[in-house]
Amino acid sequence: MAVIFGKVKCCFCEEKSGIITSVCKYGIYGEIGKRIFYHDECLQLVEKNPEKFGHALVNFSLYIHELREQATRKYNKDIKKNFKKKVELLQQKGFERMMPKKDH
Repeated sequence: MAVIFGKVKCCFCEEKSGIITSVCKYGIYGEIGKRIFYHDECLQLVEKNPEKFGHALVNFSLYIHELREQATRKYNKDIKKNFKKKVELLQQKGFERMMPKKDH
């Protein structure tokens, strides 16, 4: 998820002004495709009054939430793996410092 300032349009209101957030779409094989751009306020409006906006926009808001959760799960999985590697490396370096130095 990224916050964009620029000339992209919100998928709900189609305005180009304001702070626009985006989320990546994923293809059938997991590759990252186009980004979906939206205002957080527009997304919240659709969530609060779904009957006012119709099926297409409600489905789109559900899809955005699904993509955000998918990206969070993927990102968090990598964070945990990298953190574990860093902890192991620090423990290894700390243990090496406690060992007496070898004289060659």
